[in-house]
Amino acid sequence: MKVVSNAGPLIHLARAGHFDVLRLLFRRVVIPPGVHAEVVVRGRGRDGATETAAARWIVRQRPRRHELVTALGAFLGRGEAEAIALAAERKGTVLLIDEGMGRRVAARLGIEVRGTLGLLLQDHRAGAVPDLERAIGRMRERGSWVGDDLVAAVLAASRGRSGR
Repeated sequence: MKVVSNAGPLIHLARAGHFDVLRLLFRRVVIPPGVHAEVVVRGRGRDGATETAAARWIVRQRPRRHELVTALGAFLGRGEAEAIALAAERKGTVLLIDEGMGRRVAARLGIEVRGTLGLLLQDHRAGAVPDLERAIGRMRERGSWVGDDLVAAVLAASRGRSGR
């Protein structure tokens, strides 16, 4: 499976203490230069920077569709615009992104999207994240904003119940 990641999932998974779920799920993750700059360069010393820089299974690739990056950059951040453009270029690619506007734009372009909580839930079901509630709690304690309704729905799903 081809995977492109935006900055959010890299940062949030590091905060949760489960950065390695990316490698376990996908073996290789592609990030555009804007995401690398946001997480590793400007984010130096912050959650996700060291993990992303050290991960040899994360590779950088520049999007070729510069016009799409420019168009998306009118209302999205540089990293988001590049990640969406890169995923759009690669048929059958999953885009890891949490931000609502970016998710909606990607979905309109026919790109499959997954978010941090979905990745944690998937690995929880596989046994790699034994305490999902604790992982989400660590994310929140370290500064990741996640709505209470979404947390409740994910935890309910982890127990096999509807979140509503």
